[in-house]
Amino acid sequence: MNTYKRWLSFVLVDNSSFEELRSKIELAFRQELSCEDDEGRYIAMAKFDGFSIKVIDRIDRLSKFLCDDHYTLEITINTDDYFNYKFENHIKEILDNNSIQWGRSVWAPNKPN
Repeated sequence: MNTYKRWLSFVLVDNSSFEELRSKIELAFRQELSCEDDEGRYIAMAKFDGFSIKVIDRIDRLSKFLCDDHYTLEITINTDDYFNYKFENHIKEILDNNSIQWGRSVWAPNKPN
């Protein structure tokens, strides 16, 4: 197991409000998300066995210039067991089955083999 974390980020192309999107994600993952204001941007989070998720608001209340076009779903994995395309496809299936539209995904800091 590596000592550093990897994450899988999704650009969510959803026109809902942040609260509506948060509710959709809670239903999709069957987990309540805690929410905090991180310097003007809402972030909703939940921890699972081996990974955690964050939903990051596209609106930054500090400045219009800091706003994004889309929401972000960030999945941080804590074990190499999830560093594979099977896990990525599992997350995509959860999103698709719950009508959560996403545009693209990317692994960081590198791709699975």
